[in-house]
Amino acid sequence: MTFINWSDSHEMLGLLTEFVCDERQDSSDDPVRAIFLADVLEELQELTAHVDEMTDDESIGKLRMIQSSVTEEFRGGSVLDHIQACIEELERIRDRVGA
Repeated sequence: MTFINWSDSHEMLGLLTEFVCDERQDSSDDPVRAIFLADVLEELQELTAHVDEMTDDESIGKLRMIQSSVTEEFRGGSVLDHIQACIEELERIRDRVGA
């Protein structure tokens, strides 16, 4: 059994990316949603590729940019819920480390 280190921002972003990837694969019957998820996935992969070079604040900022770029059609969905939860967890990690 693999244990997830919930206090590691790299793992958090990796899990979010995996979730979006799975959602995209499950959206093959909805091409509009699949395109939306492919765009989000591309942005998340770019973020995770450079996460070692970024501060938690920069990662949080990038996630907020992704969040704000989502059209009304996809607001309120599980992907945005997971992005928000990841932001909150990254903020918690940042605040705990900074304290």
